[in-house]
Amino acid sequence: MEPILLYGVPAGSSMGLVAAFERLGQPYCLCRVDMFTEMKNDAYARINGRQETPVMITDEGKALTETMAIAAWLEARDTQRRISFDPRSPEADRMHQLMAFVNTGFTAAFTPLWAAYEMESAQPALLATLRDFGRQAVTERHDRLEAMVGDTDFLVGDRLTLADTTLIG
Repeated sequence: MEPILLYGVPAGSSMGLVAAFERLGQPYCLCRVDMFTEMKNDAYARINGRQETPVMITDEGKALTETMAIAAWLEARDTQRRISFDPRSPEADRMHQLMAFVNTGFTAAFTPLWAAYEMESAQPALLATLRDFGRQAVTERHDRLEAMVGDTDFLVGDRLTLADTTLIG
């Protein structure tokens, strides 16, 4: 069985994993999930009780959730080092550092914006506060990311890696 990546739309962070799968060059399948309708039911909850994407059904039929866990699964299978580095190298350490920053601090900055987007009915003052706070947080984290990366084509090394695909997502 080929692994199946369930990715969220609109524009979920799982799209970076699609880029990683493509670059890895190994067989896989995709399953598109509408994050506002298809995840909010009992059938999807059986796959991921938190009702979030991404979810990957491994080649052994097991559900694996969370971007970083799926990225680690891909890295372990990247024998040709198309999207990663030798696990004991400084480049691998740097790749993991950048992936962790993007997946935690950078992505978390968007939380107030997502909250405002998902609220069906809220007081205008609350929505304005969430949006203002979110914009400030994203700007601050973006500036930190820019300082960490510098002026390079790729986040680590001279090619696309899991660090880049995590940021793409």
